[in-house]
Parts: sequence; C-alpha cells; structure tokens
Amino acid sequence: MSNLILEKKQNKKPARYLKSLQKSASFNYLFLGTILFSLAGISLGNFIVDPYDIFRHNKTFESPLTKPEKLNHGRLYKTIDIINIKPDVILLGSSRMKQGLNPNHPAFSKDETVYNLGIDGSNIYELLHYLEHSYVNQTNLKRVILGVDHYMFNGLDKRQDNVIEKRLKKRHITFTDLFNTLLSQDALIASKNTLAENWNSPKTTENLTYGDNGFFPHRFPKDGKTEWRFRNIIEQYFGYHVQYKLSEERVNAFQQIVEFCRQHNIELIVFISPSHATQWEALQVTDRWESFEQWKRKMVQITPVWDFSGYNSITTEPIKDVMTNYVDNSHYTPKIGEFVLNRILSHNVEQVPQDFGVLMTPENIDEHLANVRAEREKWAKIRPNEVQLVETLKRNFKP
Repeated sequence: MSNLILEKKQNKKPARYLKSLQKSASFNYLFLGTILFSLAGISLGNFIVDPYDIFRHNKTFESPLTKPEKLNHGRLYKTIDIINIKPDVILLGSSRMKQGLNPNHPAFSKDETVYNLGIDGSNIYELLHYLEHSYVNQTNLKRVILGVDHYMFNGLDKRQDNVIEKRLKKRHITFTDLFNTLLSQDALIASKNTLAENWNSPKTTENLTYGDNGFFPHRFPKDGKTEWRFRNIIEQYFGYHVQYKLSEERVNAFQQIVEFCRQHNIELIVFISPSHATQWEALQVTDRWESFEQWKRKMVQITPVWDFSGYNSITTEPIKDVMTNYVDNSHYTPKIGEFVLNRILSHNVEQVPQDFGVLMTPENIDEHLANVRAEREKWAKIRPNEVQLVETLKRNFKP
C-alpha cells in the first residue's frame, strides 16, 4: 500500500514540472513576441516618418512631411541618395558647395541628372572617396565640379578620416546604417522631432523638397543676423584650423581625384570657393598666407584651377546685417554660386563681374598671386574696420 502511494507521488512530480515548463515557455513566447512586435512597430514607424529622408525612393507613397533632421545628417543622407539617384554630374565639395551651387542651373542639360554632393567640413581625402562612391553607383558619370578649400588640405585635421570606409563605395545601405535609421534611439528621437516640427510649422512645397538634389541654401539669409554669423564662423575657423599643416598626403589625394577622372573619361572642373575677404584675412593673422599660396602652386601643377578667392568686387562686400553675397564670411549665396557656374561653364559670362574668377595655370600663377597680394593691400586700406575685426577675434580667441 505504501509503495502504491509513493509511486503516485512520484508520478505527480513530472506532471507538475511539465506544467511549470509549459507556463514558463508561454511567458517566454509572450515576452519575445512583445519585444519583436515593439521592434517591428518602431522600425515601421521610423520607416514611415523617415526623418533622414533616405527611404523616399523605396516607398510607394509620397511623404507629406518636411524633414529638418536630414540637414545635419548629410553624410548618411547623401551617401544613400547617390545609390538611388545615380547622378550623371556631381557638384563635389564642402558646405560652401552645399549652400551655394544649384544643380538646377540652366547651363546643365535637361537630359542629365545633377546632384549637389557638398558635405559639411569635408576634407579632400573624404571627397576622393565620395567620388569613387559616385562612380561605383554610376559608371557613366560624366562631369565633376569640385570646389576646394585651403582647410581641406590640413593634415592636422583628422575629424572625418575614420568614418569614410564604413558606408562608401557600396551599392546598398549598410546593415549598420539600416539598423541605426530604423531601430536606434537616435532615429526614434529624430522621428519624434520630425513630427513635432511638422505639427508646429506650416508645410510648403519648398520645405517638402528641400535638399532633394543635395542643395541646401541658407533658409534665412536676410534675417538681420549676418554680422553675428560672420563673427561666429571666423571664431569657428580659429577653433578648427588655428593649427595648420599643408599635407602632402592630402595633395596626393587631390592628384588621385584628377587622375581618377582622367582614367574614367570624366570631365573635371576645379575651383576655389569665393568666401569673403575676412576669410582670407584669417589666414593672414594665423600666418597661413605663405601656405595658402604654396597650396595654390601645388594644385596648378596638377591641373588648372579656377580661383574665386581673394579680393574682388564680390568677396569685398562690406559687412552688414543684411548682405547680398554672403550669409557669413565662409558661405556665399546661390546668386554668387550662379556667377561661379556661369564663369566655369561659359554660360552668360557677360553677367559675371569681370574681376570674378581667374583660371590659374603654371604659366600665370606668379602674376596672379602678386595681383591678389596687391588687391589685399588696397582692401585693407579701404576696410580697416574689417581687418581690425579679424585681428580682435584672433586676439580674444581662447582654444
């Protein structure tokens, strides 16, 4: 009898254990299902809102939302755009290019797709990789208009060197970028900010298409804050480039760009950005003028370069709160970008001031540099207050 009771108790243990396992498995499935459902909801929400505007080519519907977040995520956004748009012509350069040159300029053929590949704070090594990325995705790339700046060749500035290889020269979005844009906390916050911005601000056709071809002109150039922006950008220059070394590696990267275009039968036009005269004065007060001239000499030994820098009727516009040519001392307006394209593409050149744009070659480089120095002396006498502004900002700058 006792053995029979003991046997029944032993048989109940596996039954209770099995029931406990079943409850545990049900809970785990429910927990896992909840997590997966939440992740799917988050990723779907981020895909629909698309705060960085990188999925617009992969959706069957047109988004009614403006995308302010894409303005500060150019490297991600423009990398994916190149994959999807596959432009025939790229305008390659820094934020000066991004804000200044319009891909819809009438000098471009209606049969070719033009894209503004201006990247904030880019260096010449990074631009080489963006060129290669463009060619990987469009082997019929016809023309590259390259805007170069002295700071791009600073070997002491390594800010972008470690992020170049991770997403470029691929024909698809990387898994890391896909994860970060669909499931990361940053993407979720960006979606929230996008919805809030659209709720609080009126939507216009201009806002909806802002940056679709990579072109991001300053939204409020006549807001009365231009003089403040001048001071701010000059101080930023001192912060990033008060230490400067003209890098042979960066010069070699520029030469690689030229050779790459030659090898692949891509027309290349190079120009130096027409920043304001105070930008060049910042080079004076940091003892970079000799390096500036050396940089130009090195470039023209590789290829002819259009020079819109220096002191001319455009770059010497007096500083005031509302200006025609500039939004700050580094970035010019699309009106000036139109002059640049007119000059280098031989389109309506009669509209361009005669002293704006010189094609530098090994034959005329010495004369040109001497002319720039002479024009600088004239400007310094006419605008001593602007010279003083740069000197004061440098003297008061605290790294």
